[in-house]
Amino acid sequence: MAGKIIADTLEHSTAGSIATNYVVEGSAKAWVTFSGDGTTVRDSSNTSSLVDDGTGIFSYNLTSSMGNANYASNSSASYINSTNNYATYLSMNYVGNLSATRTTSQNNVGFWETALADPGNDACSSILGDLA
Repeated sequence: MAGKIIADTLEHSTAGSIATNYVVEGSAKAWVTFSGDGTTVRDSSNTSSLVDDGTGIFSYNLTSSMGNANYASNSSASYINSTNNYATYLSMNYVGNLSATRTTSQNNVGFWETALADPGNDACSSILGDLA
């Protein structure tokens, strides 16, 4: 039997309280972290699969669709500099969310750095918005 809890506020015994609409509207609805070569999903939520769409371009499919394609998406990446063996974090000049091609069930991101295409490197993306 399915149940339903109706509440306007969540309260913790020592940490205070928060309005439930903040939790519903302000939480990431999907996220994924994957290897730079685009073949290995390291961890995710509400993500059913990852597709390598070409050099530095990836898409990930959502388990539960978004309410519309106007959601906010944020992505980042890092790679190990083989010369100095330190992590280099890509700035927004190298990371883009391809909003023209995303849908309610798929988000597309691009990373304009060939050094990212290595299994030891990291890429991640998240979505904020309303689920359908």
